[in-house]
Amino acid sequence: MENNGNDYGIRIDSYRAGDDYVFLITGGEAHVGAVACAYWHEGEVRSETISVPGHREGELVKELAESAATKLRHRAVVIMGIHIDHATKQDIAQIIALVHEKMKAALESAGR
Repeated sequence: MENNGNDYGIRIDSYRAGDDYVFLITGGEAHVGAVACAYWHEGEVRSETISVPGHREGELVKELAESAATKLRHRAVVIMGIHIDHATKQDIAQIIALVHEKMKAALESAGR
């Protein structure tokens, strides 16, 4: 899928699972590339990450899940799959910035 205007089709859907939170982040051609779960254990946030081989979302989902668990003080799962054909380094930098911006807004909404 090609660049969809200036937002690459980045979308974050959030769900509640009891007291916990799930964030599904997709863009371009949606898929599951990586999943991270962050949780509180003995006063600190810990996380587990699973990445599908060949996908690069692992570090970003870990960072976002830990940030969400820290802000929301509950378990947070982030599932991400973003695929943009022929993405340049500039595209990737813009996508990461958009994901951070949209996740910040999603966390503000979730925390209310």
